[in-house]
Amino acid sequence: MLRVRPTLHTPHVTAWAELLTALGLKEMSPLPAAISSVGAQQRCFAADSGRILLQHATEFGTELFLEVRDLEKFASWTSGDGTPVDLHPGESNNGTPASGRITAPDGLTFTALAVDSADTAGTPQDPAASAGLPDGQQAVLALWYTPDVPGAEATLANIGAKPDTISQSGAWAQYRAKHGGYIAAHSGDEPRIELSLEYAGNLEALETLVAAAGIVSSLVDESYGRTLLVDHPGGGQLWVNERQLDLYGYARH
Repeated sequence: MLRVRPTLHTPHVTAWAELLTALGLKEMSPLPAAISSVGAQQRCFAADSGRILLQHATEFGTELFLEVRDLEKFASWTSGDGTPVDLHPGESNNGTPASGRITAPDGLTFTALAVDSADTAGTPQDPAASAGLPDGQQAVLALWYTPDVPGAEATLANIGAKPDTISQSGAWAQYRAKHGGYIAAHSGDEPRIELSLEYAGNLEALETLVAAAGIVSSLVDESYGRTLLVDHPGGGQLWVNERQLDLYGYARH
């Protein structure tokens, strides 16, 4: 089992919750059991593929988390494939769950957590399908900016993600987690994670829904396809990429 679940740290949890709801994500209640109960306000949202955790913080930022069924087996398989996983036991006195810490060749670190496999929110109805979601559905897309795209690709393969859309230039490598969500390694100067979404459907219709919620957005046409740029509470824009149909210069796996 492998599901993508970025954590968005923000001082504007309520406003972000309204934004994700407008985009079609559903709030999970109660929170998934593996999420720490320590301190900060937290709310979790499931897309049609993948999840997003909102966590109150004074500064804005995004961390990458993975949800797995069996943490020790995940660590064993991933380490066996060449990417070490540093296991940390949980602390029952403060609600901190056990976790596995992965460090990529570019220095980026992210975390795996064990979750209840019976809780299927954020898992596509057919997780084995490689052609994308049905029309009108949202997927979580964690953008991994990195100066080492091949190293990121090797790491993604070792954690069990499967190639989805790969550019011939080597600057973009999008991988699919079987039980929900995508991670895309994208050429960049410094390793970091940025939250985005991928939408399988008509972006004009989604733009209308967002506008009805009082949220400002703009539709742009990029070289690889169209993107809805949605103003978010942190003062920036959340990218919602239309599922790529024009594969010139790309390969779909």
